[in-house]
Amino acid sequence: MFLVYVNELIELLDKIGVKVKAFAEYVNIYVRIVYDIDCDVLQRALDSLQQWANMWQLIISVNKCCVLNIGNPDWLLM
Repeated sequence: MFLVYVNELIELLDKIGVKVKAFAEYVNIYVRIVYDIDCDVLQRALDSLQQWANMWQLIISVNKCCVLNIGNPDWLLM
């Protein structure tokens, strides 16, 4: 039954333009940040994830969330 929830979330996030990988109850969101607009896309995806979780009365385990930065983080200093 949980897959019904997760499949809906995956479709929702795909429409926003982020890559999504799911395994069991874990969902990974991937976004390549090159321009400022990419940060907006990521934020929209996170906002949609929160709204979806609230709608289905699910809790996001923030302590299990993380960010993986691959590459040069110099753009963060701009």
